[in-house]
Amino acid sequence: MNVNTAAKITQQLLSAGHSVADNDQEADVIIFNTCCVRNTAEQKILSHIALAKQLKLKNPNLKIAVIGCLSAKRKIHGVDILLGTEDAMDVVEKLGVGLKALPPEPNDTAYIDITYGCENYCSYCIVPFVRGRLRIRPYDEIINEFNQVKDTAKDIYLLGQNVNAYPNFPQLLAKLAEQPGDFKLHFLSPHPKDFDFETIKVMAKYPKIAHDIHLPMQSGCDKILKLMNRKYTVADYLNIVHQLREYIPDIHITTDIICGFPGETDEDFNTTVKIVEQIKFSAAYIFPYSNRSGTVADKMPDQVPFRTRKARATKLVEIMRKMS
Repeated sequence: MNVNTAAKITQQLLSAGHSVADNDQEADVIIFNTCCVRNTAEQKILSHIALAKQLKLKNPNLKIAVIGCLSAKRKIHGVDILLGTEDAMDVVEKLGVGLKALPPEPNDTAYIDITYGCENYCSYCIVPFVRGRLRIRPYDEIINEFNQVKDTAKDIYLLGQNVNAYPNFPQLLAKLAEQPGDFKLHFLSPHPKDFDFETIKVMAKYPKIAHDIHLPMQSGCDKILKLMNRKYTVADYLNIVHQLREYIPDIHITTDIICGFPGETDEDFNTTVKIVEQIKFSAAYIFPYSNRSGTVADKMPDQVPFRTRKARATKLVEIMRKMS
């Protein structure tokens, strides 16, 4: 999502006669497009902003803009422009550059937002608080943007924090897959609780839909999934995997897993390990649980020491590496 936003902002600025600076010291404008889903990302971006402020002391004409999740979460002093995720594209106008309606720049990869925000309120996740509640993009807008990229892009990604929360998602997928053009259609990221059999049938039916799926599992333990407020069980998840592999034998399934969630015991973690070994994902993004202020999980009892979280994540990464 942030790659998509950054590309559109860059294109607007280039079209207005600006160019990309070779380094921070030569820039007239520095725009930070931020993410704060995990604490490490937030701390990194804050340190980069601090360095930019030092440059501003030497060059008072330098403009610093901070957009995206971090801007919605906290006040940042000493910058010129502060915009949340919903207003991120306004940064071009705020810089005094006329905003133009431009067609997407031809590229091998195209990204199309179909939903914004999320209202699942997983207990560990800050997204609903920084990106807002679920908003559905109008169907005609999606079709129009798709038609602008389908003849040039090799890979087209439908994006959403919970992409399959889009109403009648399988029908939208089928409609786009029927269009002429030499492209592969992908979607990121679906939520297992909203992943229905109709979507699997559509994926199997249309050759233009890529045989890869990123399906965040987060944990292989029912107790932890309930604490996470994920609204599905391990059996539900395994059933989706079974159906995907039955109808699309060459499917590549990747996932996200959080290690050391509050209340996770060694036994709970080992249960997750067994499920990972059973499913044999093509790849997995594995993270130690990251406390996010304002979420339910941050105040849960039985917080796992960070050293244990890190050790579990490292162990699971090694297991995944061998399987991959």
